[in-house]
Amino acid sequence: MKKTLLVFSFLLIAAFALTACGGNNGEASSNEGESTKGELTMWATNINVPVLEKAGELYKKEHPDFKLNVVEMNNEDIDKKLKIGLQAGNEGLPDAMLNVDDGLSGLFYNFPDAFVNLSEKGFDKHKDQFPSYKIDSVSYEGDIYAFPFDAGPVGLFYRTDLFEQAGVDASQIKTWDDYVEAGKKIKEATGVKMLSYDANESTVYTILLSQQGMGYFNGDKETTIATEESINAATLFQDLAENDLLIGTNGWSPWVTSLSEGQTATAMAGAWLIGTLEQQVPDSAGNWGVMPLPTFGEDGSGAANQGGSSFTINAKSPNADLAYDFLEFFVTSYEAQEIAMEGGLFPTYAPVYDSELFSQELEYFGGQKAWEFFAGQMDKIPSVNYTVNDVVAREEVVKSQAEVVNGTDPKKSLESAKDRVETRLK
Repeated sequence: MKKTLLVFSFLLIAAFALTACGGNNGEASSNEGESTKGELTMWATNINVPVLEKAGELYKKEHPDFKLNVVEMNNEDIDKKLKIGLQAGNEGLPDAMLNVDDGLSGLFYNFPDAFVNLSEKGFDKHKDQFPSYKIDSVSYEGDIYAFPFDAGPVGLFYRTDLFEQAGVDASQIKTWDDYVEAGKKIKEATGVKMLSYDANESTVYTILLSQQGMGYFNGDKETTIATEESINAATLFQDLAENDLLIGTNGWSPWVTSLSEGQTATAMAGAWLIGTLEQQVPDSAGNWGVMPLPTFGEDGSGAANQGGSSFTINAKSPNADLAYDFLEFFVTSYEAQEIAMEGGLFPTYAPVYDSELFSQELEYFGGQKAWEFFAGQMDKIPSVNYTVNDVVAREEVVKSQAEVVNGTDPKKSLESAKDRVETRLK
């Protein structure tokens, strides 16, 4: 995951030390006894490892017989090894593992008995402490099967200096039509195009669907490609291209280069882009702001999610009770989630948004409280249906993206993409 490469600039080691020692608002699990003793092995990606290890030390203060072993892997290896283990009846799987949210539904559907049902363990009592979209993403047929952890609330990052030079007031951009009109003014005044995106990925397209509460398949497992919402997204791509406001890059690094070299006035991404900008675009400090996504129509949503991950427990683990107790503590501990935030992971545990970490005025963003902005977006993010077949739909949408940018009618292009998806899934 791209965001795992990021480190937020406000990683305040001193702040962590104060937090860890102060113990304010820390919550230990109420479950005591044999279930809190023993050794636990988990799979997690690199940025999560130090966060889990620090949380493990917090948990160990109340449970001295606890030991945590975190095995570092990238997302692709976790997914590959997990599926091999699941097909072998959970053979070789650890006690618990970190999973990306958009793959969870497929895992629960294909392997319904492979993961611990957290609702049966009592996790439902915490549901109101997480945004509803996140609870939906970790649930299957009404029960919770994964511990909600981090998220990628999306914002529209914009160059305040270019907007000012063009006389464009960002606060007046309410809809995507407004955005295109603003882009024309900025292009005329500065020569800079409005939006750059990775043309090899469907990231921006997926965000535009997410803000409309739509994934690539509906609850009946029918593809949503060629629906009105999908056509809205494709038409926006075409409008931007026809007005010469769009830059398609070939990959992640060229996309970041488009930001660092001032080729684009805006960027659409999750909150993790703050770290990318601060670390890789330092010369633009003070010239960026962030705002909600413009909407499709006056009453549309300006919130969306990009990415996120959650923890599952191996149903055949001999340490399943211990895994539940530790992970329940981890995802519902104010103190542990502050550690996650300091480690570059945006928590979904809502109480932690009261932390001073979220109310900081970020110098890079001209004093804007950017983290507070993203925390405020969390409850507005629409729920989206993820499926195991999303990867097929995304591949076909990337082709459709290229077609509409080059002038193909959006509806015609998406209907062809829909046919290709259905053919591939037969």
